[in-house]
Amino acid sequence: MSSASSAISLKGSADIVAEFFGYAINSILYQRGVYAPEQFERQKKYGLTLLVTAEDKLKAYINQILTQLKARAHAQNGSLKRPCNKWSSSSAAPPHKKLSSKPEAEIHKEIQGIIRQVTASVTFLPLIDEPCVFEMIMYTDKHIDTPETMEESDPKHVKNAAEDFKLRSFTTDIHAIQSSVTYRDA
Repeated sequence: MSSASSAISLKGSADIVAEFFGYAINSILYQRGVYAPEQFERQKKYGLTLLVTAEDKLKAYINQILTQLKARAHAQNGSLKRPCNKWSSSSAAPPHKKLSSKPEAEIHKEIQGIIRQVTASVTFLPLIDEPCVFEMIMYTDKHIDTPETMEESDPKHVKNAAEDFKLRSFTTDIHAIQSSVTYRDA
């Protein structure tokens, strides 16, 4: 698979990373019960049936974040770090790598493993028994400008974190995604 027609470009890799985060965010919101189950619809991806929000405002918010994530992963070549707080992931790209010959099916299989872990994590995470909200946080290198649609903040940490559970990872050979869940018992 070394031909240029089957190679994944930096932009294609950024698209794969953003798509993964979109499905992962939706899976977390559904699995953790942050939004009511009836606000989600089924979609097939990565050989799985996934639930994604059907609520227009939430879709728009997630899409805005994913657009920024794609732009940063593409233009800054790996400067994005931990796009999610509490459900942490880091993305790194070797500065010289512009094409990947890794088969997309292999990347999707790795992503499938992470999504399965997100679903399974519900069995050990503390129950959420009161209404809650979520916010997306992207850590970037200090030299990157903050878009007008975002605001700068200090790092967010889970206070008195009891557990840090490492999830599987995936790589496009351009971007490497490593994920974890940090939580505390109430």
